[in-house]
Amino acid sequence: MNAKICIALSFFFACLCIAQSGYSQADQKLTREIFKEMIEINTTNSTGSTTKASAAVAARLKAAGFTDDDIFLGGAAENKGNIVARLKGSGKRKPLLLLAHLDVVEAPRVDWTTDPFKFEEIDGYYYARGSSDDKAMASIFVANMIRMKKEKFMPDRDIIMALTADEEGVTTTGWTGFLKIIKILLMRSMP
Repeated sequence: MNAKICIALSFFFACLCIAQSGYSQADQKLTREIFKEMIEINTTNSTGSTTKASAAVAARLKAAGFTDDDIFLGGAAENKGNIVARLKGSGKRKPLLLLAHLDVVEAPRVDWTTDPFKFEEIDGYYYARGSSDDKAMASIFVANMIRMKKEKFMPDRDIIMALTADEEGVTTTGWTGFLKIIKILLMRSMP
């Protein structure tokens, strides 16, 4: 990745953190609800379904005003669904991609002091599979996409959010196939 992209992404994530501090209580509540919902969907490679998580995200985006044309749902296997959503911008600049994964590492219940698929906050810390990698980031992206849509924000570029199925078990769908999908989506948004 070149230095300009790294700097731009660092700046973008810093802005997200600053913007989050200015969230209304309603925005904070929505983000937490999305996070809880994502945590409580089992998305492990063996028994889980990122398709179910992708569908839950799609429902939230549609309720916020995103259309079917703004959302892509699909994957290489029935339980390996991805979601890609686009907030249309003016097209003055190249699109920005927000990328996170929905799948999580296996979580045998015997290895946990709490249920790995039940969202719990204990002493100010979140306990659950995916609470730090990577459902927190995915939830923040979804909440921000909803917030931007509701506020009728018009960026100078398309903002594309891709929540993917196989970071933890990449052999099922493969990076090559995923990168082809992203390339097609990015090309569609170019002026």
